[in-house]
Amino acid sequence: MIIYNLDLANIGPFKEAHLDFVDVDNPTDVPTVTIITGENGTGKSIIIDAIRGVLGGPQANLERDIVANKDFVISSEINFRGYKEQLSATRNTLSKTTKSFLTNIPELNSKFGTPAKNTSDWIVNFWTSKLSTDPFEIKQIISPKTNNYLVNALSGIHKNIEVTQLICFFDYLKGSDDKTEQQIGNKLFEILKQIIELSLNNGKLSHISRTKLQPIIEQNGKEITLDKLSSGNLYLMQRFSFVLKQMYSVCVNNDIPIEEIQNIKGVLLIDEAENHLHPKWQKLFLRNITKVFPQLQLILTTHSPFIVSSIENCRVYVCESMDNYSIVSDQTDIYSNKPIEEILLSPLFNTNSFNYDISELIAQRKKYIADGDKTKAKKIEKKLLKINPQYFDYLNVDDILKTITKKK
Repeated sequence: MIIYNLDLANIGPFKEAHLDFVDVDNPTDVPTVTIITGENGTGKSIIIDAIRGVLGGPQANLERDIVANKDFVISSEINFRGYKEQLSATRNTLSKTTKSFLTNIPELNSKFGTPAKNTSDWIVNFWTSKLSTDPFEIKQIISPKTNNYLVNALSGIHKNIEVTQLICFFDYLKGSDDKTEQQIGNKLFEILKQIIELSLNNGKLSHISRTKLQPIIEQNGKEITLDKLSSGNLYLMQRFSFVLKQMYSVCVNNDIPIEEIQNIKGVLLIDEAENHLHPKWQKLFLRNITKVFPQLQLILTTHSPFIVSSIENCRVYVCESMDNYSIVSDQTDIYSNKPIEEILLSPLFNTNSFNYDISELIAQRKKYIADGDKTKAKKIEKKLLKINPQYFDYLNVDDILKTITKKK
């Protein structure tokens, strides 16, 4: 599955919009990462909703109505069966709202329902910023329903109980007397351990309590259960585990050797992951995904300059508000492959390293110097020196040089 581009008209705040996710003139074997950013209310998440809507069609069931006008367009070039084709959405006449759509490729939409048999060799998943509140406890081990691995994949629903089920099932396979199952379980458990170590701060998977059917985590030298993890740790571990579960299903459905599981391709949609992540984890977020799942195409929204600056050669789109609508533009040249310091000071984030008052004084001093008003500039310098004499000591350089010259 590849999504090449997206065209919108009369969707959310966008009169029209076009986004390219893949450079068809310069194709690469490395899956693309596209970051969509912008201020609140500019339509970032609606772009993700539109993709979910056109992929899922009547199965999408979006949380909100994103259509602004009956003459709307959601259209995308995709590849899900070995060749490029146009996927377009129209109004779902069977629904009273426009939270779901009909499309010209119902075969694709039906895969997100309950197919009798699903032999697709790709995955799609959506990560919302919301965390599930259901319990983690299970009473028995249940193997994944591999035919249904795309059901709810566009909803963002990731239940806690399913994380426990998955980990315990992989442990069951690892302990099987059947050599093939044992081999599969060992490989899955190896990846699972990697996921947990990447998701936790000073933590790892200790063991599975087979009497209680509980995964036990060791963090900072203490053994804890999953429900004791922080929201950020749980967010990462939960989401990664669901993608692994989907990839396992693809291997089972298509007789793909388990050694190839991390080469399964697909599309991962992510909406504002930073809500649960400390800046340290925001910097590592995309790198960790591409480390574990190197063949996934990523399309995500974020407010975080740390995520924008965290990975090389990504595409960056910026949503901006006009008078009564929004536009989205490719600003990759401005934001991609730039250090965090530059991105923080860019027009989008406009984040100074000082508080508001100091930033205002620095701006005033700069203006007075440009105007040639040395007297007012000097007054500002005295204020800055009074606030932080150590940091702004460089403003005394002229006086220091004069003192040195006199001594000579």
